[in-house]
Amino acid sequence: MSGRALLAIGCNSYSYMTALHGAEADATKIHASLMRPEVGDYDAARSRLLLSPNLAQVRETLLEVLFGSERLDTLTITFAGHGAVSGGSYYMATCDSRGEALSATALPLADLFRMIAEAAPKQTYLVIDACESGGLISDLNVILKSEVMGQLGTPGVTLLATAAANEAALEVAGQGIGTTALLDCIRGDIFLQDSTPALDLVEIGRAVSERISANGGQTPVVWGLNLYGPSSFCKNPHVGTGDTPLRSVLVGWPDPASGAAIRSGLPDLWEPYVTLSSKWSPRDFLDCIAPILTPLESDPAILLNFVGRVADTFAEQARNSRDRFREIEVEAACTIALLPFSGTHIVAEQLTERCRRIAELTEAAISDVIESIDAYEFALVTGGLGDLYALPIRISKLLGWTGFALHARARMGQDIEPAAKLLADMFARIDRTYALSLVAMSDAQAPYLLTAGTAAASVGLSAEGEQLLGHMFASLVDCGGRVASVALPATDILSYLLKRNNHDLKPSAMVAQPTELATVLLRLSRLFELTSEFDTSLEALDHLALNAYLPDDYREFGAEHISNGKNAGFNIGHDIWSVAELEAAWPDFPAPGHPGTALAAILASLIFPDRSPWFLLPVPSLIEGANQPVPYAG
Repeated sequence: MSGRALLAIGCNSYSYMTALHGAEADATKIHASLMRPEVGDYDAARSRLLLSPNLAQVRETLLEVLFGSERLDTLTITFAGHGAVSGGSYYMATCDSRGEALSATALPLADLFRMIAEAAPKQTYLVIDACESGGLISDLNVILKSEVMGQLGTPGVTLLATAAANEAALEVAGQGIGTTALLDCIRGDIFLQDSTPALDLVEIGRAVSERISANGGQTPVVWGLNLYGPSSFCKNPHVGTGDTPLRSVLVGWPDPASGAAIRSGLPDLWEPYVTLSSKWSPRDFLDCIAPILTPLESDPAILLNFVGRVADTFAEQARNSRDRFREIEVEAACTIALLPFSGTHIVAEQLTERCRRIAELTEAAISDVIESIDAYEFALVTGGLGDLYALPIRISKLLGWTGFALHARARMGQDIEPAAKLLADMFARIDRTYALSLVAMSDAQAPYLLTAGTAAASVGLSAEGEQLLGHMFASLVDCGGRVASVALPATDILSYLLKRNNHDLKPSAMVAQPTELATVLLRLSRLFELTSEFDTSLEALDHLALNAYLPDDYREFGAEHISNGKNAGFNIGHDIWSVAELEAAWPDFPAPGHPGTALAAILASLIFPDRSPWFLLPVPSLIEGANQPVPYAG
């Protein structure tokens, strides 16, 4: 299509200014994306990609692109590099630009506007991902003149600047955050609409602005004037997809009013859906779906219908992931989304049914893991130093999910033997190959070990539970109880491991303060007759702060911040000196009243391991005998 031209400019190298790192990559990615016929359909013969050009090269290229043999229908110019406002005008810096002489050595936006006005393409799109790019507004007077604009056939102009006039343009992982958001819109990772065949830069710009502004640091500016007709920055990847999987949740919707409410919220679910195979955040998913569910609370049948449709749709997408547990976590997240409404009997019953299905999926996945280990005993190892930290957590997580399958069967009155065998088989493989990785590494292991330990005790896996707790508690003592925080950033993992190895861990943001993992291990010790052994080691954990969060209502157990509950805090050597004293001081708290609520709460702890299902443990006041094993009461 000869009437569409793209000029993408990216400048990393500067003779008189600080070098950049991601500008050329930004320009290259935008050029590669828009030049695809199914995306931008720009004319290859008339389009250009310039990497770190000088000012003369830019002007010569503009002459070729703007004033070719045929008038342009659409012109798109993107710039990534240094930019600045000077003397009331905005300048884009080329490789030979000088910061103190921008008017003489950089490309003024006003000059570019004059060229565009003279060439008069029907539609012009200008994207600037550079510092102070919002300052381009000061140059609009060049084209906002009666002799340039206002007559039939005069050009439409749309501008997107990724930073305000007083802000810097930021990079993450070698790419401008503005360019990243723009490309997400072009690819369709950010859903805009599915009603028109083309996307305009104005609607893209609004989405980019919402995305970047929400994260802080930059405030994009978008401006558009179109007096000519329909515009087309790029093709719409979602046009005609009214029956696509995610949108199909509305097909045949029984209630028009609730359908309208759901329809308005569906676009927020688009990004979690399309990125599900590569990036999955249960918290982001719940944040997106919660506002849709709240208006449906008054009609549980519609609520359950909608969640069922979303779960089926997302689960189908999750099967494309290489993560064997992605589908299980998606189903679990949809189940957790129903927890706030589980006070209604029909919802609680549906939770039970959903947990039954999740338990089946979990048993199949655990069977696959066991087969993988049998085929290659180091199947759980990914390689690299990261396994020193991640492998102990990965093993705990597998045991936790296996324990959930057993708890699910028990609470639903099913035959527990298949799940008990899976748990025994998983323990056997870990004992054979991964015993040295049974390490208390992070507080994130707390709910996994609590779920697995209570499950093991309930089916008489005493030796297995004793070995698990023995290894975990020994490593806890070795590091002085200073396990990593649940929210330890990936950038701090190596530092944590080095300090732990050198016994140099001091209270800091890296360390869980207080710790639930130590509390879990101490409370589990009674189930495996380890209290006396643990008591003798408590001196090494003197002054260690323990904690257990005990909610008042498990309907809130999937929330990011649980508002109603109590923190049961204890300090070794100050409040308690033995496991028995910890149990004696344990406060009363409510347990979930319905099996579905209880199982969904366990799922919430497995998905969000900053909370633990303490109700799985026997009530301390019912324990008889200081050194007697306690049968599982679940």
